[in-house]
Amino acid sequence: METRKYKSYVKTDEENKLNTFIGKRLKQIRNNRKITQTRLAKELNISFQQIGKYEKGQNGLNAIRLVELSTYLKVPYADLLPELLGEVKLPDDSSVSSHSESFENV
Repeated sequence: METRKYKSYVKTDEENKLNTFIGKRLKQIRNNRKITQTRLAKELNISFQQIGKYEKGQNGLNAIRLVELSTYLKVPYADLLPELLGEVKLPDDSSVSSHSESFENV
């Protein structure tokens, strides 16, 4: 049996909170625009299930996807992240370095 090279990654409470916050805003904006998950997914070339995961906070958005969504929905990307700095604790240097250690010797 081969040893895994990567450590399992468990999301922090802050990441879960951030994903949930962004997901709720995404759903709200999408519904206000009367756009279905299927239509949005087709425009972004992803599955409608992925849109659902974003909206439920199960998966996080990367920067490129955030820009694609804001462009298609015609909202500034900051509209998906309002009041964010007061709501989510940003990682300190130690948590960033501990995640990068997972990728050493790859």
